[in-house]
Amino acid sequence: MHAFGWKKTLIFSLLPLCLLAAGLEGGARLLEFIRPPLAADYGWGFEPGSRVFVPAKDAPGQMITEPAKEISFVKQQFQMPKPEKCFRIFVVGGSSVNYARWQFEDLRTSLAAQFFGKHVFEIIDVGGCAYGSHRLAVVVAELLNYQPDLIVYYEANNEFEEVEQLKLARPATVRLQRLLYSSAFCRFLRDRVASEWISRLRRERERRAILATAPNLPARQSASSHDYSMDEIDDRMQAFRNNLSSIITACRARGVPLLLGTVPSNLWKPRLDQDPEEAARITAMFEQGRYEEGLAHVREVLRKSTRHQASDTENGIIRDLAKEHGLPLADMESRVVAAEPHRIPGETLFQDHCHLNQEGRELLMRVFEEQIVPIVRGLDAARHGK
Repeated sequence: MHAFGWKKTLIFSLLPLCLLAAGLEGGARLLEFIRPPLAADYGWGFEPGSRVFVPAKDAPGQMITEPAKEISFVKQQFQMPKPEKCFRIFVVGGSSVNYARWQFEDLRTSLAAQFFGKHVFEIIDVGGCAYGSHRLAVVVAELLNYQPDLIVYYEANNEFEEVEQLKLARPATVRLQRLLYSSAFCRFLRDRVASEWISRLRRERERRAILATAPNLPARQSASSHDYSMDEIDDRMQAFRNNLSSIITACRARGVPLLLGTVPSNLWKPRLDQDPEEAARITAMFEQGRYEEGLAHVREVLRKSTRHQASDTENGIIRDLAKEHGLPLADMESRVVAAEPHRIPGETLFQDHCHLNQEGRELLMRVFEEQIVPIVRGLDAARHGK
């Protein structure tokens, strides 16, 4: 019997594996005609060159949301160059901005009525879910290329969340991820894992909604997966200050007005992933009428903890930088305090630990409008030499 040489032996040994791989790949590609793969934002906005908006392929002169970024941002489009009389406002932030897309239309209508015949207002929602100042500094640098008349910055809830996002995104492996997921079979495996993860988050979110006595169970492991020291917390707040400063510098260099907003969060029912019992004690203080004691306590607890909601530290930095650079300030945190029955943010105006409910978002639009109107008038006066 004639023995195979080593080359033929290797080929015939690998042939079944190659046929199996080809079959799996072909089957996965056929399946994608029925169930398209999930959109994948490789690098999650951390890698260099990441963009929220790209030119539309089928509509010359239009910029659209990058399809992969629709995971985090509202799908929308705008014209470039900017149309005549268009007053373009970009509102930048996290999910608190993302969720206010319908209220922005009300704000646009109100501004249009006040400046009828002078401006056609365009408000573009650039709220990225879970985006903090690290990625938003890159986003603002991109937006400055789209002829903005005003940029509004409203974010302070995601600073520690973004640290965890960076670990999960692994931006250094983006090229490898793109190569790996060029395979339909690998995309299939990825999507099955992602679907299970999303289902688990949805079940946990529903459980949190039902268990009113335990409102602070984490929807997912957030920044609390790492036990931060006070030095690390201070370092992150310094990074927040540095990122905001870079945004201010970039806007000033391009001559674009910037409006900063303080960010309220739910102090009545705070989310303390590390210690839900502490959160329950805080809520109990308020329910017992111990308002001043509870407020002082929760402010101190948040300041010293990792968090997925703004604290006095973040808002103090926002106020300091607005004052230092002579910027207008939409002080939403103070307005929420004034609007709540017992001056405790979260008593009536929040739907969870950091997101305003509809009444709260309507108040946010009024606070924005109070600052935007004089900015528009000032710009009009400057342009006409008055």
